[in-house]
Amino acid sequence: MDKILDKTGMKGTGRWTIQEAAERSIAAGTMAAALDARYMSGLKEERVAASKVLTGPSDMPRVDKAQLVNDVRQALYAAKICSYAQGMNLIREAGKQLGWAINLGECARIWKGGCIIRAKVRAASAAGL
Repeated sequence: MDKILDKTGMKGTGRWTIQEAAERSIAAGTMAAALDARYMSGLKEERVAASKVLTGPSDMPRVDKAQLVNDVRQALYAAKICSYAQGMNLIREAGKQLGWAINLGECARIWKGGCIIRAKVRAASAAGL
């Protein structure tokens, strides 16, 4: 954990995706939330300054660590599924609007093979996650 920088970089792909979704009137809430989180991550200095002024709760509830880890794993898996569905919906709609013959099955295969998403949903599904 000491080697992980609490700040992320951006190449623009997420922003372009959300812009395209807006242009095509396609809901992409999960991907938009992920982009917002990335923007917040880029504000490291502001977050550090705010942490000196703002305080969180003093009493933290006890949690079952194993259950929490499982819940987070399941939430991540659900978010991935939502992102895939939103992305496929965007591609399908763009194809309709532009008159392209899009093979969504082939898109899924390409994503699984290692595009920017580097999908592992099928492997996670097979593992029961």
